[in-house]
Amino acid sequence: MLVELFWRFAVISALAFGGGQAALPLVERTAVAETGWITPQDFSTALAFSFITPGPVLVLATFIGYRVDGVAGAAAATLGVFLLPWLLAAAVAWQLQRFSQHPWLRGFGRGAGAAVIGLLVVTAWSIAQSAFVHWTFAGVAALALVLAVWTKLHPFFILMSGAGAGGLIGMIL
Repeated sequence: MLVELFWRFAVISALAFGGGQAALPLVERTAVAETGWITPQDFSTALAFSFITPGPVLVLATFIGYRVDGVAGAAAATLGVFLLPWLLAAAVAWQLQRFSQHPWLRGFGRGAGAAVIGLLVVTAWSIAQSAFVHWTFAGVAALALVLAVWTKLHPFFILMSGAGAGGLIGMIL
C-alpha cells in the first residue's frame, strides 16, 4: 500500500501544472473515485483544513495517506506529492530566469492557467454536490463568496465562520 500511495501521489504531482490547486481534481479522482480511500465528505473536510494550514494545499495528501495506512502512509503520500516538484524546481530554477521572456514559455503558462481554471470549476462542482445537502449550505457558500470578494477578511476567518455556521445548521436540521 505504501508504494501505491507514493506512486499515485507522485503521478499527481507530475501532472499538477499550475500548483497544488490544479491537482485537486486528480487527487479527488484518485482518492475518492478510483481507490475509495476516502469519501467525498472526507475529501471536502480535508480540503477545507488544507486551506487553513500554512503551506501548500497538497498537504491534503498527508491526510489521505494517514487515513489509508497511518503515519507510514502519510509519509509515503507526502513524499510522493512533494519529491518530484522539489527535484524539478531545484534542477531548473537557474534556467527559468534565462528563458522567462520567451513567447512559447509565456504562452505555455497562459494555456496551463486556463486549463487550471477549468479543472478548479470541476472540483468546485464536485465538492458542491456533497456539501449542499440543504439550501442553507448554499447560503453559507454565497456569504463566504461575498466576504472573500468584497472584504479584506482573512480566508481563515471566513472558513472558520462557515464551519461554525455549518455546525449550527447541522444541529438544527
